[in-house]
Amino acid sequence: MSELIVRTRDNKPNIIGITEVKPKANRYKPSTAEYSIPEVGNYKMFEKNIKSDEGRGLLMYVDSNLEATEITMKTEFQENLFIKVKLNQNDKLLVGLIYRTPSNSSKEYNDKLVDLMSEATDMGYSHILIMGDFNYPEINWETWNTKGDRPNSTENKFLEALQDNFLYQHTTKPTRWRGADTPHTLDLLITNEEEMISNLEYMSPLGKSDHCVLSFDFNCYVNIKRAPKIANLYNHGNYKEFIQELNKIDWHNKLNAENSIDKNWNYFLTILKELESRFVPTKTMTQIGKKRNVFPIDKKTRELIRRKNILSKKIITKQDPETRAEYNKVRNQAKTSVNKQKKLFEKGLSENAKRNPKAIWSYIKSKSKTREGIGDLHVDTEDVKSEKTDDNKQKAEILSEYFTSVFTNEPQGNIPEPKHIPLDKKIEELNIGTELVLKHLQK
Repeated sequence: MSELIVRTRDNKPNIIGITEVKPKANRYKPSTAEYSIPEVGNYKMFEKNIKSDEGRGLLMYVDSNLEATEITMKTEFQENLFIKVKLNQNDKLLVGLIYRTPSNSSKEYNDKLVDLMSEATDMGYSHILIMGDFNYPEINWETWNTKGDRPNSTENKFLEALQDNFLYQHTTKPTRWRGADTPHTLDLLITNEEEMISNLEYMSPLGKSDHCVLSFDFNCYVNIKRAPKIANLYNHGNYKEFIQELNKIDWHNKLNAENSIDKNWNYFLTILKELESRFVPTKTMTQIGKKRNVFPIDKKTRELIRRKNILSKKIITKQDPETRAEYNKVRNQAKTSVNKQKKLFEKGLSENAKRNPKAIWSYIKSKSKTREGIGDLHVDTEDVKSEKTDDNKQKAEILSEYFTSVFTNEPQGNIPEPKHIPLDKKIEELNIGTELVLKHLQK
């Protein structure tokens, strides 16, 4: 995740999709929180098969300024993750992330993928983007043909599904290579209009992966409104006049003991906020700068990452063993350098923990929080076939009604008296000494 953070924090993408998140045959199972990337920006994180032993795992990060909710597809394909994003007016974008394993060649498995593509198209979204690792090495995407004469092959059926649903596939260059193997186009970008993808770049893989990173612009119309943050400058407050105004208030009469706690608190809070607005200056934070607690990257590391991108493009165009060897060397150096920078930063936080505890706790908190939105809810909570809503106000009302319904309704009248239980034996004396406490602590 370190290299992902470094490569995306300067040019923050609106959507990030990752397949094969979990390594093969790894006993250690990272928690969902370990995949959060608060250093890059404020993202909602959606996941599939991360917490379970099933599949390789999918992750999708969506800019929190976009209204995105996860949706469940009817087709039970093993690894798929779909979300919908609100666009301008009544248009909506369907974003899908798919991983098709090459180890399952059964007809049922591959037919489900074809059905999934048809289902996504039939849902009526104005904009569709389906991306992922589809593992179809036999397809030539420049000619939309497969090798050999096998009309019933899984590759041909997939091509027919795209054509029948009027879908477009945009990647034509190899996206995966390993050693002396022939490079193949395995990672696909599928849309329902040909002009939806622009500025497609084939970038170097993350870490030691053999799949390149695809960076592109998705052409749609959506207003991403970033509300300006208002910061109070407490260090520049006029506290002399602040205190003078507080002393003018007759607190004894205003905070009357006969009033409820809520009434007195609301009065005090109102006065406090009013005086704060008068005597504490504010500043509008119009530009969101780099996140705090982000480990710094030196010039050498940035140059290694840049060199890695250049060499990866050379490998795609020509299969040169010397270029491949140089790429492997630079790739390993870049990974080592990024991890070293991160460890040095974390070491500095731990060494200064006593002098600056806020910094380390802020960093720990940033690494342990995930952001997951509330999906669409059924309008009728007792009917799973009822219509769903994505309106935030309506979802709040549905949840409010549900939580209200589970409250215990206390009966009217006097509170019943508990039954008297006679005490036959009493503890006359209780002695707890240091030896007894030490004995239990040492267990």
